[in-house]
Amino acid sequence: MAVASWLYGDKTVGRLLCHYLKERNLRILVLAGNTVSPSLVEWLAEKCGLRILGVTGNLDDSSVASALASKGFFLEAGSFQIGNMRLTGMGLMAGSKEYSDGLSGVATIAVSFLNGRLHRCCSGLSSGIVDEFAEKVGADLVITGSCPTPCVNGETVSPGFAYLGWVAVVEYSLGGFRIVFENLRKERLRF
Repeated sequence: MAVASWLYGDKTVGRLLCHYLKERNLRILVLAGNTVSPSLVEWLAEKCGLRILGVTGNLDDSSVASALASKGFFLEAGSFQIGNMRLTGMGLMAGSKEYSDGLSGVATIAVSFLNGRLHRCCSGLSSGIVDEFAEKVGADLVITGSCPTPCVNGETVSPGFAYLGWVAVVEYSLGGFRIVFENLRKERLRF
């Protein structure tokens, strides 16, 4: 599964992501906020053939949430399981929802646009609510969309800003998470 944030409505970034994901045979893209353009969500789903999951950021309006709900999965509305990973999200339009916990052999990933006060890996926007959310859902990994460059701090990861070229690939096996950050301009970081 690939993770990107801050596409910033840039169709060139969308095309680069599409090419990158097709080249690596990745069919799932998690958007961690500030996608900005509902038409970009629709294009990635329809023309690129991706399964799109996501949360909203501070630059996203309700049209992005609607596009995520109709063309993919709006993680602020519930949980979505992909193989041995269960994703759930908290964005800036979140309402209340119920969570199930304790699935054996399944890692829970909390996706948020904001950093938490404890779950952070840069000095980007933060809120203690993210920490409460991560604890409530029993998160094994927290993905935040508010860091400009890729970073890892314990169980917190940020893919970096897509409009700067960054994307993360996240895999999970019972041995733990494997995270690779790649820049669409060919820079690679492994954790």
